Amino acid sequence: MEREKVTGVVIRERPAGDNDKLLTLLTAEHGKMIVTGKGVRSLKNKNMASTQMFCFSSFVITKNRGGFYHIYESDLLESFFGLRRDLVPLSLATYVCDVVDHCSVEDSGDVPLLRLLLNTLYAISSAKKPYVQIKGAFEMRCASVCGLAPDLDGCSVCGIGDAPMYYLDVLGGVAVCADCMSNRKLDDAVEREMSGEWTRPLVQLSPELLLILRHLVECDISRLLAFALPEQLEHDYQTACERYLLHHLGRGFDTLDFYKQITKM
Repeated sequence: MEREKVTGVVIRERPAGDNDKLLTLLTAEHGKMIVTGKGVRSLKNKNMASTQMFCFSSFVITKNRGGFYHIYESDLLESFFGLRRDLVPLSLATYVCDVVDHCSVEDSGDVPLLRLLLNTLYAISSAKKPYVQIKGAFEMRCASVCGLAPDLDGCSVCGIGDAPMYYLDVLGGVAVCADCMSNRKLDDAVEREMSGEWTRPLVQLSPELLLILRHLVECDISRLLAFALPEQLEHDYQTACERYLLHHLGRGFDTLDFYKQITKM
């Protein structure tokens, strides 16, 4: 059987048989891949360490006649050991991997999404930034990587770029200044929202928060967390980022519910 070398992160694992695993990898070469790890649940197996959840590893894989991939050998590049120090980083990292699993596709190299995943797992593992900041940055940048980035250059109605207050129209993916909201210059669906009939979610954005969200969408990935998040902006920040991503993915995640439960979000 032909062998191929790929590099990726284990984003999902399921037991199979006595000592096997069915692994989902996010790779630079082929995007999402489903591979079988023969015997990797055994402590004696040479591939055991590099096939754990969250591990970034180099894999030599083979493809059988039925089209299924198997791990021949592997080398651990990074384990992100800090993710396992307690339940909070572990649950946040699991949610991140669930989102990546949902957003990634097979047979399509996905370097931007892999880089975002690696940066996020490192940030959670090292805990150099607050988890709320890391989570929101991942969510907004993930939307951007998936081609769902909001237009945050200014008010989508009047074009003003220095208004004292904005709103993020989650459904439309645009920012709207407070004056245009009060003057009811938006479409009928948003006007019904303003009158109390819920039709599309709106999140209040201060100018400072608007700049932060713009940074998350546009910056180089290496500088994704290079910003300060004032405590008074944390609630609107996490609401905007989480609500925007989940709305445009069209689903929620049980792992997110669990993370919010244990952190009392």
